[in-house]
Amino acid sequence: MNQNKYTVLVVDDELSVRNALKRIIDKIGFNTILADSGESALDSLRIHNPNIVYLDLRLPGMNGLEVLKGIKAFDPDIVVFLISAYGTFKDVVEAIQTGAFDYIQKPFSSESIKISLLKAAEAIRSKREVRQLQYKSNRGDRISFRAKSAEMCKILELAKDVAKSSDTSILIQGETGVGKEIVAQIIHYYSPRCKGPFLCLNCGAFPKELLESELFGYNKGAFTGADKSKPGLFELADDGTLLLDEIGDLSLEGQVKLLRVLENGTFFRVGGTAQKHCDVRILASTNRDLEQEIKKGNFREDLYYRLNVVKIRVPPLRERKSDIIPLAEYFIVEFNKKLNKNIKGFAPEVLELISQQEWKGNVRELRNAIERAVLLENRDIITMDSISITNNFLYTAQSQFHFDSMNLHDNIRKLIQRALLMASGNQIKAAQILGIARGTLRYKLKKYHIECDSLLNEVKID
Repeated sequence: MNQNKYTVLVVDDELSVRNALKRIIDKIGFNTILADSGESALDSLRIHNPNIVYLDLRLPGMNGLEVLKGIKAFDPDIVVFLISAYGTFKDVVEAIQTGAFDYIQKPFSSESIKISLLKAAEAIRSKREVRQLQYKSNRGDRISFRAKSAEMCKILELAKDVAKSSDTSILIQGETGVGKEIVAQIIHYYSPRCKGPFLCLNCGAFPKELLESELFGYNKGAFTGADKSKPGLFELADDGTLLLDEIGDLSLEGQVKLLRVLENGTFFRVGGTAQKHCDVRILASTNRDLEQEIKKGNFREDLYYRLNVVKIRVPPLRERKSDIIPLAEYFIVEFNKKLNKNIKGFAPEVLELISQQEWKGNVRELRNAIERAVLLENRDIITMDSISITNNFLYTAQSQFHFDSMNLHDNIRKLIQRALLMASGNQIKAAQILGIARGTLRYKLKKYHIECDSLLNEVKID
């Protein structure tokens, strides 16, 4: 590992804390960038592209959790450590669910920071290896979609038909989790642009300050610290397709600039004076009723008609219940391969249960439920026990243990213990339940002095 390739961003409003962390990080050999607020931290993202972030929970202006969401929207692979002398158990749980790698309590030791840096480097390396394997997957793997209902079969045929035109803008509507991005991928891969890139931007997840530079790029010197130029998504997606996900969350200012690109295919980088040209097909998706948003003054009518040349509505899973079982069976095959399992199907009562569920989170919720069920099931079919465990981990954890809102480390220890008990001591399963890497779990077991054998002998789950 060449440590000099890793950049660490330290975000804390206390100068003494920033300097202390910088001394430790510099001594290890990583590059260190400092920020004293959430707003300056978000600016630093686009300038320095950090790999690791140490983020204070309590900041002036934007708080740590808000900044964490912005970081994860910018790049979900950034390893974020939340640090604070204060904070509630709820904050820690929310941070971990949002994507924080770990929580470090002040005052911290230089040794604990060194260990965390090494663990972060290990996590980054692992993600790179996984990504390299994903790039090798074929097109069919990336756009697999199971549909039995007449509604979805019609939609998939429509997507393939409209794909034949390489320039037509298409608006894809539907609730969160129904599979709008997969429909967009089908349109791209069945179009004449299939050899070009397919890129996606979540308009709602990005902070307003970052969105323009992400779309259009910026020139060297465009703002303080911009020491090199960076292309935006319109340049990177040239000759391909750009999906603007959750277009209904795009600011009015952003809508004006997007309309200009749709009208003449030109734009300017942030801080640039040279007009850029792009040949990009724009697909847009949303879970909002844009016509209602127009009436409220939140969405431009002229942009709506530019995007809405063809509209595809993806119905929620509760409106196409005949798709539930085929999807669930497909997900078993997918996660058998991923988790090295050999589960053959579902118990009859499980089939009845999942068929009757509303699945408010749609296909995404169903997929997550099957993944956890495959992970936790030790038999060759999915049983009710596995499904019931997946539904509400935090609730069952709280019913097993009493949490102390003033002792964050004890609460984290209890969550880890609960996950291990649910997984019968299997660390891979426990890590999946917690939503962390196995290496991270091993690190936390040492950190909190948790011994699996002793734990299983002391406590039993009914």
